[in-house]
Amino acid sequence: MSTIQNASGNFLGNVPPFLSNYAAISGPWGTFVKPGGRIAAYVRSTGAQDGEDHFAASGLLVTTLQAALSRCRSGQNDIVIVLPGHAESISTADFLTNLVAGTQIIGVAPLRSAQMPTLTFTATTSTVLLDVAGCTISGIKFAVGIDAVVSFLTVSAAGCRIEGCLFQMGTSSALDAGTGVIVAAGADDLVIFSNVFQGTSTAVTTNCISCTGAVNGLTVAQNDFDVSISGATSGVIEFSAAATQFRITGNNIVNRRAAAAVAIRWTDVALAGIISENNLAFAADITGATAALSAAGTTTHLVRAFDNLVHDENQGTAITALMTSAATIE
Repeated sequence: MSTIQNASGNFLGNVPPFLSNYAAISGPWGTFVKPGGRIAAYVRSTGAQDGEDHFAASGLLVTTLQAALSRCRSGQNDIVIVLPGHAESISTADFLTNLVAGTQIIGVAPLRSAQMPTLTFTATTSTVLLDVAGCTISGIKFAVGIDAVVSFLTVSAAGCRIEGCLFQMGTSSALDAGTGVIVAAGADDLVIFSNVFQGTSTAVTTNCISCTGAVNGLTVAQNDFDVSISGATSGVIEFSAAATQFRITGNNIVNRRAAAAVAIRWTDVALAGIISENNLAFAADITGATAALSAAGTTTHLVRAFDNLVHDENQGTAITALMTSAATIE
């Protein structure tokens, strides 16, 4: 069957006109094109394939994310659908310069699938910036293509969402990434939901999520972390700025470093938030010096931790989460 538009026998025509009258278009991944929004582009690095659906000849299929984002309208919640098998290299410090507010980048292969759209970071300083408000990234795999990638994602705008993504934090000591997501100043109301952060015991990571900005309303929920953290007292999730009204809940957090037993750590800052109902696992004995939840310094904070469960693999016991701190805890 020909893929040339309007060729004899070609079924790859334009979108049927009646769809333009719908308030929302229902696709195989749910009804997600809302009134005012539209599908701005489809992305696949290999371009059109023979025998495909009408989208391939609609003029909306492009081969790079940058080309797709250039078609989005700011603040309109336009959709970029990233097709299964898409692969692209990230080589610059701000790769998606065409990103506009409200854009939704949606990968449509199952989480952990070999067909997940994959962004491979090929320079240590290469990164993706969510620096405009209300953007969503979903269903994308972030992979290391060079050792010591500083960070995959840096968020510095409000109301963004990272959901259902796979962060390959490293495959060996010679191929790993420092941080998965940096939460910088301005990233209020960021939601990090139902993602996978994975690495090996030899691939060392600084933190999976590092909150460096005094943000409000950060939610980290129902994610799966299984990594080896480089610092003996560093956290898989770490705060170094006075975040407020944050929620860290329902996560599985495994720190595979043999000499560490810290899952969530905050330094000498006045935080306010809740850490609850997380499952925490370690390769080392839990001790007073290396606790599952660790607060460093002397600053009074309003962090509340409850119903967290710690599993100490060496002892083979389950205990209520421990917290050590020189800080005043009210």
